[in-house]
Amino acid sequence: MRWFVVGHCLVTAACGPKAPPSAAAAPAVVPEPESGATPSRYDALEPLPSAAGLPVPPDVTATEVERPDLPPIDVLPDDFEHGGSEREASDIDMVVLHTIGGPACVDGEIQFGDPGRDAVFWRDWFTTQGGKSIHYIIGRDGDIAQQRPELRTAGHVSFGGVKPNVNKRSIGIELINRGNGEDPFPEPQLLATIALLQDITSRRQLDRSAVWAHSDLDTRMQDPPCEDHPRNVDPGAAFPMQRIKAALTAPE
Repeated sequence: MRWFVVGHCLVTAACGPKAPPSAAAAPAVVPEPESGATPSRYDALEPLPSAAGLPVPPDVTATEVERPDLPPIDVLPDDFEHGGSEREASDIDMVVLHTIGGPACVDGEIQFGDPGRDAVFWRDWFTTQGGKSIHYIIGRDGDIAQQRPELRTAGHVSFGGVKPNVNKRSIGIELINRGNGEDPFPEPQLLATIALLQDITSRRQLDRSAVWAHSDLDTRMQDPPCEDHPRNVDPGAAFPMQRIKAALTAPE
């Protein structure tokens, strides 16, 4: 996501939330269209910057599946008035990974904000944002906070041209990271991500094919004057998606 602090991405302009009041104002999430898709030039772009020079996580084979413990999850009080719409467990067939940082178009240039803070800070920020919402936030230290219960929808994907009704059928997870393809994801954060995904996919009877990058679901471009750049690149080239999926159940 892109939310811009300068950006499911908290700190950005094109995708949804992303920046606390002390950072920069984040643009509102555009309601997901019920039908139709906006043409995109995403596939024609040059490859995104690689994570060259970053530590490479060890390969995970089928016989060495990681099974980290799930950290405690900070939840809101039982009487908290959650937004979103109620749904059935059977409605959920996707999990979408976002980052809190950009990109955002600022004075004609693409910028990525540094979200900083922890999972509880961003969870509490989301509760003040109306249509901008998420289910879980995972901090750099592996801390996890829940904003929206899984059986309530959250507004974390604002485009339905790749998969329809994403918000009605998915669980959204924000990772605290700049999302620029260069900011490394610390090991505690990756282990917490694996543990949470293992928990969700096990309870929901999903396999690794249900896990999506936000950038694969919203392929639109930035508005002028940054129209040559994608609105969403999260979770980005520095995120070890192959490692994460290797820890989840393979499709039958």
